[in-house]
Amino acid sequence: MDTQLEQAITIASTPGAASPDISQQALNYVQSVRESDDGWQAALQLFSRSPRASETVRLVSLDILNTAVERRKATQPDDAIQYIKQALVEYIQSSYSPGATTDEGGFMQNKVSQIVTNVFTITYMDSWGSFFDEVMALGKSVPNGPWDNLIGVAFFLKISGSVHDEIADTLLPRMPSEGQHNIRLKDSIRGRDVTKLVAAWQEIMEQWKGKNDQVVQLCLQVVAKWVSWIDISVVVNETMMRLLFESMSIGGNVRSAALTALTEIVGKKMKGPEKLQLISFLNVPDIISQIAQTPSLQDQNLMEYDNDLAELVSKLVNTVLTDVVTILVKNEVDQSGHEQAESLLRTLLPMLLRFLSDQYDDVSAAVFPATSDLLAYFRKEKKAMGSLGHQHSTMLLPILNAIVKKMRYDSEATWGDEDEQTDEAEFEELRKKLKVLQDSIAAIDESLYRQCISDIVERTFQCVADGNGGVDWREIDLALYELLTFGELIGKAGNMFAKGKASGPNAETLINMLGKLMACNVANYSHPAIRLKSMEIFVRYPSFFEVHTSLIPQALDSFNKCIHDDHPRVRTRSWYLFYRFVKHLRPHMGQVSEMVIRATDDLRVIRAELPPDDNNDDMSSDAGKSEDATFESQLYLFEVAGCLASTPPLASEVQTSLVKSILEPVFSDIEAHLGLAESGDQRAILQIRYDIMALGTIAKGFSDTGAATKPTPTTFPGLIDEFMKATEAVLVGLERLNKNAGLREASRFAFTRLVGTLADKILPFVPRWIAGLMAKSSSKAEIAMFLKALEQIVHSFKNVVYDILNGLLTPLLQGVFASLGEPTTGTDDEVELADLRKEFLSFILVIINNDLGQVLVSEENRDNFDTVIKGIEHYVREERDPATQKIAVNVLTKLSFVFGPSTPQGNKKAAQGLCGVNWPQERPVPGFESLMTERFAMLCWEVPYMKGFNPKDAQGRGVLGEIGALQKMLYLKLGENYLSILKGQILPAIGLQAGADDFCRALQGMEAKDFKAYLQNFVSNVLGR
Repeated sequence: MDTQLEQAITIASTPGAASPDISQQALNYVQSVRESDDGWQAALQLFSRSPRASETVRLVSLDILNTAVERRKATQPDDAIQYIKQALVEYIQSSYSPGATTDEGGFMQNKVSQIVTNVFTITYMDSWGSFFDEVMALGKSVPNGPWDNLIGVAFFLKISGSVHDEIADTLLPRMPSEGQHNIRLKDSIRGRDVTKLVAAWQEIMEQWKGKNDQVVQLCLQVVAKWVSWIDISVVVNETMMRLLFESMSIGGNVRSAALTALTEIVGKKMKGPEKLQLISFLNVPDIISQIAQTPSLQDQNLMEYDNDLAELVSKLVNTVLTDVVTILVKNEVDQSGHEQAESLLRTLLPMLLRFLSDQYDDVSAAVFPATSDLLAYFRKEKKAMGSLGHQHSTMLLPILNAIVKKMRYDSEATWGDEDEQTDEAEFEELRKKLKVLQDSIAAIDESLYRQCISDIVERTFQCVADGNGGVDWREIDLALYELLTFGELIGKAGNMFAKGKASGPNAETLINMLGKLMACNVANYSHPAIRLKSMEIFVRYPSFFEVHTSLIPQALDSFNKCIHDDHPRVRTRSWYLFYRFVKHLRPHMGQVSEMVIRATDDLRVIRAELPPDDNNDDMSSDAGKSEDATFESQLYLFEVAGCLASTPPLASEVQTSLVKSILEPVFSDIEAHLGLAESGDQRAILQIRYDIMALGTIAKGFSDTGAATKPTPTTFPGLIDEFMKATEAVLVGLERLNKNAGLREASRFAFTRLVGTLADKILPFVPRWIAGLMAKSSSKAEIAMFLKALEQIVHSFKNVVYDILNGLLTPLLQGVFASLGEPTTGTDDEVELADLRKEFLSFILVIINNDLGQVLVSEENRDNFDTVIKGIEHYVREERDPATQKIAVNVLTKLSFVFGPSTPQGNKKAAQGLCGVNWPQERPVPGFESLMTERFAMLCWEVPYMKGFNPKDAQGRGVLGEIGALQKMLYLKLGENYLSILKGQILPAIGLQAGADDFCRALQGMEAKDFKAYLQNFVSNVLGR
């Protein structure tokens, strides 16, 4: 088998060595060996044979071996494990003992370490107690001699690290049983070998320092790993600490490893008094101070600045300060210990501030946890004592200043460049974390926070006002950011104003800062980031402008510049912000509305562009998305125009004129491109699609301004005409181009928005909408969305929609049934089909709930009624889709209420209750009773008896609940006649004659809620499920 395995590995790992079929067969063979119980034997022979196989063959063989070992981890060591162990011991002895010459690469050494460690975890406690002695022996030429065999020493250290990773790394997920095994394993190591292991690491560092930095580094890395789960006293001794501190003076990777080890030692979990003793013994603050004074950490602007070292020191500061704060919070030390912890806190604070404000983000972020813990401690102290002690309160301002300083873009940062977007996003994420810290300070001392932020903001704005051209955009951006977020203090307390005056000191400060913002005209600053952030602030605080209405023209002027800005990001984002600003302040726009509309005329010119025809599909797709995103932003300008055209002070004639001037260019554009679009010009089709969406958006802007200003035939006849022209324009485009899915989508988009403006005046157009949107090529998703829109129309205009609905229902439902009957071709299609089923049923429910059920059986639609009923019955049987089943049964219940025989007077209230709060009127239809007795009644039992039906799961209980409601409705409508049918026909037919009387008594005497519960138990008992 080993020869076959070697050939298979060689073929599978060598591109072009064989045909694709042969390569796949080779892969399959290797996998079969890996999964077989005895395949490890061939793998072991391949790995250990002489002469050696290729490195690839040996690596794969080791991987197969490792898989076999992994499978045996949960069992007692067997002969296979012992055999593998013995072979590995022989391999290690031959490869790493003194005098051995190994040419193994790093990958091979790592793989060997992995499988040796896995065998160790299985055998150490039972049969390989000498494991560490055997591995340590590899590093010495003679017992008790010096550690002079470099390859053996390196292997011993690699194994030491690997053991920790396998049994003690807390980041690796493990099964509970494996975790318990590892706990026992660590206990055994601590009892047997840990003392001599630490002594070995010390000896190796002592002997190899100054000779081989890599060995020293490996030792320190092992110590850093193991210290978290071994006795601290074993590690913290005079020799180890001397070696540790000496290593810090070496520099480079050795110093980094030493700092990491020190951080892990300091972070070792222990009680408060012991932790204070450890920090004092190690003299951690002095070590931090000494390293912080090294030349490579002095000037952050120099290339020589060692940010990696700074991050390591920052992590050490974070660890020791977190422990000190924990001691203070838990209060588990005596008065002397408390004073010592407070002293450490004061000593460590300058170091915290130093690294918190470091210009390198990773360095700063390393002390965020300690800063957060410290502020949480202060907050807890204030809550308990009513105020902070003097020493603690004096710490807040320096911390706040450091946080604010770090919120500033660094000196090399740029803004708005596509190449820098990732860096910018990372900085904004950092700002969010810093803001959490800043908010903590605000919660502790609101007045301090308020004063600090107002000083920064007002000082910056004053420099701008003084005409100081040297004000860095980064300083202004920081001020604007703080101003933008300061308002959250107001949000917690209420509005900015109360009866036209500041609602409190925070509001007063905010109003002053906003006043200075407007006074220095920061919004016209040359840098694009400043212009855009100013617009964000205008939108963030509309209540300021509602009171200071005289500043609205200045803000509009700034917006006008930004929406025309040369920078694409400023320009397109400002379109949205402009819309938000106008929507908030529309009542205060007055006669400037027309001027603002005219100022945006040039921006409402639609220029559709097709994505480039690039062979790179991803790039082409991204370009298309970019064009769509730009147009979606442009739509806000159309909404602004519609919003401003309906400003209350404007006379109806002016509003009509403005709406006409906004709509006509779009009408003309549609007309200009229709011919090209019909001939298949894709850009022309896209242009019309955008035009149609623009018309719908204008209507939305007009109608979103409140019911009092919506056009009606008597008050705004001219406006009605204009929006009816818009509807006609959309329909013309739809009717002539309805084979295009994108254009149908745009038309549906416009339709739902025009409804809001025209209200019931849109009803005469509905048949044409349906004809256009229900094209043969319409997808199930399209039809489902259109049904949802029609449901809204039926609900909104139920008093006047009957005639329209009566005329279009049959062709509409025929189109729905045709789409429902199409075969599905994949998961997405199945999802769309399920959605369409639910929407069809919901549409029928909307008709019934709005008391329009008569339309289903009218002269125009009665021929289609049985098809509708059969469709609903079909979905009741749709056991793969319980959600649809549930809706379908509910539809039958309500149809029975409306079209069934008149409910006896004594049962009316109960029957109405089954139909919900707003029940429809009863409209008995001759012959419907036979549907109830012959089909609906039997259907109630057909569903539970389906093979896949489970009456005990949540979905099954939901369906049974609706069936219970239907059964109750049938009884309430048909009375004793239904009980006779149950006892005489239905229940005997399904073998339930013995329990028929009990069932009928429950149906007759129980309330609907109780009967539903009874039915679930009844069905479960009968079916035995």
